Amino acid sequence: MLAAVVLCGCSFNRGWQPQFFAFSSPVDPPHTNAVADIVALTRVSISPLFQHRSFTYRTAENTYKQDPYACFLIPPERALAQSIRACMRAGGAFGRVVDPGSGLSPTVVAEVSVNELCGDFRQASQPLGSMEIHFICYEVKDGSPGRIILDKVCARATPLTEKTSTALMAAWNADLHEIMEEINSDYAKANSNER
Repeated sequence: MLAAVVLCGCSFNRGWQPQFFAFSSPVDPPHTNAVADIVALTRVSISPLFQHRSFTYRTAENTYKQDPYACFLIPPERALAQSIRACMRAGGAFGRVVDPGSGLSPTVVAEVSVNELCGDFRQASQPLGSMEIHFICYEVKDGSPGRIILDKVCARATPLTEKTSTALMAAWNADLHEIMEEINSDYAKANSNER
């Protein structure tokens, strides 16, 4: 009986309480800019290795574990899409970033592929929050894809302050905001070079 209680996670120990996490969005108001583009983030996909709501930990080169007690509040692709969209708005380089279902027709489409999203615990003394994102933006004319404005892969591996799910989420948030600052800057440069 005791084994069944422990295996099911039904313990009175507070350490066994499930925790739910979400990515943070920028608190600064969006920058005002003169860019007339209407931008839609149409797709955020996550590698099947990491698309679960449970946090994934890499423990060896080809070995992963999922943590049933540390989970995303909503599916990670939706959580990331919300935060990425907010970062695009706050950065100011993208113009008007519309929400899903908007009646406005986009002039630029952004697609994001998350290739890695895990806690990297291969070196137990140096746990990392690991994130890799492929960001592609292209023009849309008459409903068809046009010129590619930006095609970039950004990766971060941030040391954790402690080996906890809370520290891992903090590292992922920092990684995402750094990546989005880089994407905003590169998009602004690419756009200014072409116009």
